[in-house]
Amino acid sequence: MQVNATGNGLQSEINVTPLVDVVLVLLIIFMVVVPLLLKGYDVDIPRQSAEAVPAQAEEAQVVLTVVPDGCRILRQQPGAGLPDDCLVSLAGLTIPATDLPVRVAEMLGGLPPEKRVLFLNVDDRLNYEGVLRIVDLARSGVDDMQIEFITAD
Repeated sequence: MQVNATGNGLQSEINVTPLVDVVLVLLIIFMVVVPLLLKGYDVDIPRQSAEAVPAQAEEAQVVLTVVPDGCRILRQQPGAGLPDDCLVSLAGLTIPATDLPVRVAEMLGGLPPEKRVLFLNVDDRLNYEGVLRIVDLARSGVDDMQIEFITAD
């Protein structure tokens, strides 16, 4: 603070030293950060070859279809099993539900774990517990099998 020439008033003056220190610190931070932001990632893009790559044979999807006409499980079933006459469709073939473990193991057992996928197509009117019993039968023949659901359009 300073006293003006007449001596009757005070005059304040800003201290710029801390302001300069803050600006210098910000300058140093930006000098370090900006090159890091501009640094990109190295990407190896494969070159196109003149030879056409032969398309791999498309693997058939294994679809398990359960409809009320084949397996009457519209209501909860008494006991722990399925009806004796329960028929399901596996990859287009109609089979008894009791044969599911063997048939699914034949179709998916030899595939690598990431390709063991069973697509499930079930009518919405069927009993949930009954459908889970069928899924448990299908899973019992193959370890590490994935189930994907097919929704009706």
